[in-house]
Amino acid sequence: MTRRRPIRNLGSGPSWRRRRTEAPRTAHAKVRESAAFVIERTLESRAPASTFLDGALERCDPRDHGLLRELVLGTLRWLRFIDHVLVSASGRPLSRIQRALLAPLRIAVYQLFFLDRVPAHAAVNEAVEQAAGRTHAGGASFVNGVLRRIARSPRRDAWPVEESDPAVRLGILHSHPDLLVERWLRTYGETRTIAILTANNRPKPLHLLAFRERGGRAPLAEQLIDDDVGVEPSVLAPHCLTVQWGNPLFSEAYRRGAFYVQDEASQLAAIVPPPEPRERVLDIAAAPGGKTFALLAEQPDALCVASDVSLGRLQTMRGNAARLALAPLLCAADGATLPFRDHFDRVVVDLPCSGTGTLRKHPELKWRISAAEIDRLAEQAGSLVRGAAECVRPGGLLVVLTCSIEPEENEDVVSAFLATRSDFDLRDLGADLRRPAADHVEASGLWRLLPAEGHDGFTVQVLQRAAG
Repeated sequence: MTRRRPIRNLGSGPSWRRRRTEAPRTAHAKVRESAAFVIERTLESRAPASTFLDGALERCDPRDHGLLRELVLGTLRWLRFIDHVLVSASGRPLSRIQRALLAPLRIAVYQLFFLDRVPAHAAVNEAVEQAAGRTHAGGASFVNGVLRRIARSPRRDAWPVEESDPAVRLGILHSHPDLLVERWLRTYGETRTIAILTANNRPKPLHLLAFRERGGRAPLAEQLIDDDVGVEPSVLAPHCLTVQWGNPLFSEAYRRGAFYVQDEASQLAAIVPPPEPRERVLDIAAAPGGKTFALLAEQPDALCVASDVSLGRLQTMRGNAARLALAPLLCAADGATLPFRDHFDRVVVDLPCSGTGTLRKHPELKWRISAAEIDRLAEQAGSLVRGAAECVRPGGLLVVLTCSIEPEENEDVVSAFLATRSDFDLRDLGADLRRPAADHVEASGLWRLLPAEGHDGFTVQVLQRAAG
């Protein structure tokens, strides 16, 4: 048998045949090792990627934080398409590729296809070095050969998807599971589904929440410029800035509590419909505080009580509120059995859900969603809606929101609740909102923002309790 020779024409990096102790490990090699660790642990567990990524970032040179995040989130985002390329280039199914080699291969393919600033020779050589440290010479030779083949044509159109089923074809091309593509095709049609898939694969911009009583967005933007942070006003949310460059978390404005980091869609969803002066608001499942802070940014004299079942998350919210110089009342309580009755003008409940509106920020969620999990979460959400309803005063509002775009977790939950409570009616939000927010009110009266441009997806339904 002719032994495959190592790469000669992709750079002068150390050969995979050398012992690891004979060649110094570059900073980027350490980053790729950390990225492989985070990806493996994330896919093996049901924990969020941040569970492992945050620890890896702490052990990493701050100058490499951007690359580490990019490798982890980008590889998870494009995982299915990457695997399609690996299967095509290797001529074998994933089940016949050593598990220890999958993470280095996937990271290298992501770099070859999606990171122009990473030279092909660097991506290939580092993956081969990683393979040499994880397995035998044959495994490193396999990685060498597969990546050489891919590096000749690192373009998506060079690796066609030959599938007749449109859901499977779109799922591979846009790196989503068949389950979600099939559901969205049924619910939203092909054009809107492709728009959702495309948006989910774009990097997530950073959004900042400014506060109206502190002057709003303009003075905050001026403060951030002094710290070399560039921002521009967002289109949808009235108090939102989109970061263009720089890191606002290192700014003096952040230390002074001038803003809160929160997605634009989340900011807007929290104030649908806009709160009235002196409203008594109960925010259920409130921690770490986004909904309450967005309400206070819009209506600073609202009287907010924030409840959450988790003491740890409430402690995080307490710290966030202290930095922002806000003082909502905090309450540790189970949302299904709250210690309040008929008291609040507005009760906002953020339901447990699959998070299908936030996949650009949490790409790992794509690979663990199931129909059974959606049903389980919808049932859990129903008990929270019933508990929240007991706290709404006659004539008050029950605001039900999720970061999901699935009807089972939204319309179906509210419909089941309304079938048991004749004193609540779904409120048509068309008359409550101004453009551009009003453009996202659907025929049924609910408000839904699909993932697009630079924001997440959210669904809001508002129920009004009968007066008297």
